[in-house]
Amino acid sequence: MRCLPPWLLLLFLAVPSAAMPPGYFLDRTQALEARPASREETNGEFTLSIQRDCSDSIAVRLLGIAESAYPPRNTLIDLALEKGFEMGSDSAGVPLWWCDGLGERRIPYAVTAGALRHYTRLTELHREGNVRETEAHPLFWSKLIYRARIAPRVLIGGRKTSDSNVYVALLELDWSYDDGVFEQHARAQRSVTLTPEGGVLAIWGDGDAEEETFISNHTGIRRMPK
Repeated sequence: MRCLPPWLLLLFLAVPSAAMPPGYFLDRTQALEARPASREETNGEFTLSIQRDCSDSIAVRLLGIAESAYPPRNTLIDLALEKGFEMGSDSAGVPLWWCDGLGERRIPYAVTAGALRHYTRLTELHREGNVRETEAHPLFWSKLIYRARIAPRVLIGGRKTSDSNVYVALLELDWSYDDGVFEQHARAQRSVTLTPEGGVLAIWGDGDAEEETFISNHTGIRRMPK
């Protein structure tokens, strides 16, 4: 199902969200953005696959909200300070979805529209051969997979919603790449329970990203920009 045009989304979002988990906030500009139901760039070494599955027009609107709910900024900054993480200069004045890593090495704390935009842009730059703008060494390959689905009363992690008048969104992001030294993999999920009016009742999964590191098959080979 295609995303609704911005003017129609604006009508849906005219009423403020009825609820939001403590400290979380909604980036309304992102929530109003029209997003494609699918996008596939599978040729070459830098690939992406994006799929959004919405059960109805209400689900389209609510998925935009689920993708645009951000965790408390202070929580992520405090965590970075406590763990000694580097966040980067681009963390200033923007909704935070991460607290660890720069560029390709960034680990998603929360699966959001901002997170997807970050990895999509990196993929596009590498596909173009624009290594300078990525501020990273050339990669041998990268892969981005994003799956989002939303429907009324879905079963997630063995926990079924007790109220039939809710929607549950499941967002899954998988980012991996090979820099010639290591293969890095980061996987994150987010589950968001929403009312049909746009209230966010609960968010699970933030902060639980999984990381895996393997020795690159290209160790010792230096790939040069074209």
